Amino acid sequence: MQLRSGALLFVFFLLVAAYPAWAEVSLTPDSIVITLPKASGQEYAISSTPKPMKIIVDSNQPLQGFAPSSHINDVVLKELRYSQWQDGSSRLVLEFHYQVPEPVLVEGHDFLQLEISKTYANTTERMVIPGVIYGHQRRADSFGPNIVNYLVVDTRDTGIEMKLALAQNRVFGSEHVSAMGERLGAIAAVNGAFFAGDGRPLGVFMIDGELISEPYANRTALGLGANCLVMDAVSFEGALIQEDGSILAMVTGLNRPRLQDEIIIYTPHYGSQTRTNSFGLEVTVVDGVVTAILAGNSPIPSNGVVVSGHGLNKTKLSSLQVGDALQVNLQLTPAWMEEGVEQIIGGGPRLVRDGNLWITGEEEKFRADVTQGRAPRTALGITSDGRLLLVTVNGRQPNISVGMTLAELGNLLRELGAVQAMNLDGGGSTTMVIRNLVLNLPSDGKERPVSNAIVILPPQK
Repeated sequence: MQLRSGALLFVFFLLVAAYPAWAEVSLTPDSIVITLPKASGQEYAISSTPKPMKIIVDSNQPLQGFAPSSHINDVVLKELRYSQWQDGSSRLVLEFHYQVPEPVLVEGHDFLQLEISKTYANTTERMVIPGVIYGHQRRADSFGPNIVNYLVVDTRDTGIEMKLALAQNRVFGSEHVSAMGERLGAIAAVNGAFFAGDGRPLGVFMIDGELISEPYANRTALGLGANCLVMDAVSFEGALIQEDGSILAMVTGLNRPRLQDEIIIYTPHYGSQTRTNSFGLEVTVVDGVVTAILAGNSPIPSNGVVVSGHGLNKTKLSSLQVGDALQVNLQLTPAWMEEGVEQIIGGGPRLVRDGNLWITGEEEKFRADVTQGRAPRTALGITSDGRLLLVTVNGRQPNISVGMTLAELGNLLRELGAVQAMNLDGGGSTTMVIRNLVLNLPSDGKERPVSNAIVILPPQK
């Protein structure tokens, strides 16, 4: 037997001196090719079993050059086993790590060749409701198998709404995607943005026109509105405007812990108190008027905000008095709200831009645990005809679903029709729910509580 692995890797021979002919096994990144010699009168029968995946070659004559058992160092092919009986008949068993397609057979006068593809995608689709299609893929590529679930959502003239949800309807906290979907009456949902250990979304997040958190590092975000889908890098600018139109100070953040020399705006989504220490100064603003001034841990009014300053910005706030006019001006670039965007979710890195693979992990300051290696993934895409793709890839399950790199994920989104695409939180957070049923296999072995979700709401009756 000759075993050949890759055109440029290595070749070695295992020849049995008693036989002038030999079999050849060729391993490439995309296929396995078995070439068997065929003597005069020799016949072959090919069969297979799915679990465990085996391809069985039976012959009425011996197969030349095979050892009783040969373990193979390949991502797909696990072992070759050969048996020969007293009547001269023989059997060659190819055992695989996971399911592969039936082999393509080519038979010549003096040989039989089996070509087994390592790359395939078995896809099924069904309609959930008009405007929402669910797709399921069992696929394999040169790096291994994967299970992919995806939703194709068309909000145009369907009455379907896309919304964002916060766990427990507040900045801090966590909740299962299935629970958020059930609470909002969603037909389907996927996990959303990255989040801190305390549950805060990391990056820009807007619900129904209200900004919950500011962008970070100009990362990629998706904007949703009535008949509106946009994707771009998003930046933030905020200012405190006095009655005479002058700028008192620049805002540095929204609904997160205050750091040195920062001004942070706290809204009711943050909770009932700012949770700050007494080393700053906080100004409560309701309807554009200062209503209270405290040192820290101020109550957050249900109809207003708290402006919290530290260091140099504490000094700037100290010029204010109760009753002064003060406007809190928060702006995003691009100005999506002018285009009708009401929901914004940040993520990243970018995966696809204008139909081309476009990975922006370094530019968007992502750590290696996101940008490197293969992992469970969640992603969003926009098709050329304006539909939204929500995609999950299972991972960390050897020989079942190994997950994808960002480049592999980007190519998957392109394959599914995306011309724009971005990554979301993945790993153990990756979750897809339809009708309260978790369809993917979370890598933790169970659904993980997360910070936020993207939900699909059916038309209102």
